[in-house]
Amino acid sequence: MRVRLLVGALALVGAAVAGCSSAAPPPAAAPTPAPSGTPAEQGVRGQITAETATTWTVTTAKGKAFTVTLGPRTVFGTKTAPATAAQFPVGTAVRVTGPRNGATVTATRVALGKAEPAPTAAPATPTT
Repeated sequence: MRVRLLVGALALVGAAVAGCSSAAPPPAAAPTPAPSGTPAEQGVRGQITAETATTWTVTTAKGKAFTVTLGPRTVFGTKTAPATAAQFPVGTAVRVTGPRNGATVTATRVALGKAEPAPTAAPATPTT
């Protein structure tokens, strides 16, 4: 009986020791990067201020100019209102979607943007 108790106790202690280890735990997995289609900075909103066949300059309301690169996969308009590049002349307010690298955006979609409201003039003071 003592032998069985001793063997049982040793088996229990052995199982407990096997579960404990002095080795360091494996390092935590590196954080999963964002999917390639969603970079930290993406797209630009502004007004088209210059155009060539493959690039546009879009200037934001704060006056920062971005070069927008157009390619064969660039989609113009929206799903409900498709468009062509010709429908976006200089002066058009646009919303460009695509990865941004510095001041360059590789356009995946170009859609009409909301026009920035023009500054209102202060009312003139009448002189008498």
